[in-house]
Parts: sequence; structure tokens; C-alpha cells
Amino acid sequence: MNTTSASPANTPLCTLRVGTELFGIDTANVLEILRRAQPQAVPRAPSFVAGVLAYRGEVLLAISLPALLGQPPAPGVASAVVMKDSESGEVFALLVDAVADVLEVATHLWEPNPPTLDDRRKEIYCGVYRMEHSHVVRLEPERLQPSRLATIFDTERGPRK
Repeated sequence: MNTTSASPANTPLCTLRVGTELFGIDTANVLEILRRAQPQAVPRAPSFVAGVLAYRGEVLLAISLPALLGQPPAPGVASAVVMKDSESGEVFALLVDAVADVLEVATHLWEPNPPTLDDRRKEIYCGVYRMEHSHVVRLEPERLQPSRLATIFDTERGPRK
């Protein structure tokens, strides 16, 4: 990964892939990347919980971003982003199809979620960086933390009303 420091006009994002979609999480919230994550299943857990992972002597809950988006996981072994929510201190893993690179994006390219976005994605996405030939959906740890997801998602039907 490219670890150049960002200027105030740029935001460094750790980019992730789920299917063909590209996501970004501010690198300040990323603790580590696990390239071959194999979580242990948790019986009776909500569908978005991929399981638990051993991480540096701790046990972390692993959230599946594909499951949150209503998509099947990619075949093969997933990658995990270990992150920490700076406000609550909650540490957890986010499973994705692949972790790409660090991308610096200009902060002025950020736009809020469009009103046409479906309810599930409105709960997860934090806007989008629109660039000339692509876009990166911004994710924030506080929206993805397991304790929050458990209160807003019905395991069978998506976001609770």
C-alpha cells in the first residue's frame, strides 16, 4: 500500500472491493489488513456477521460487507480490514472481497448520499467521492460497528423502520 501523507485538501482512503463496487475508509481508522481472513462461524448470528476472528490475542467480531449489501461473498478467501471506531473504541473486522490500495482523494469531491439510495445503503454509506472516471463510496466505522448494526438491521428484512 502507498502510505504517503495527505494534505488537508486530501483524504487518504484504504480502498476495498465488494463485487464491482469500490469503497474507501479513512486510513486513520484502519488498524491492520488481514489478506486471508477465515472467521469461525457464530451459531444463530445475524446474516451480516461472518463470524469471529482471532486477532493479536483478542477475539473480534467479523462483519461481512457483502452480506450487509445483500450480495453473496466472492468465491475464495476474503480479506478483512481491522478497524477501530474512534468515538466508541469498538474494534472489529470488516470482511470484503479484496483490499486494493491507499488512494488520496480531494476532499472537495465528496458528495452526500443521494436521496434515491435504498434504505440499506443509506444506513451504511457516508457519501461518495465522485472522480472523473470512477467513484468511491465512503464508509465510516461508526456506521459499521456491530453494536449499531444489531440495533438497526432485522436479520431477515434489512433496515428496521
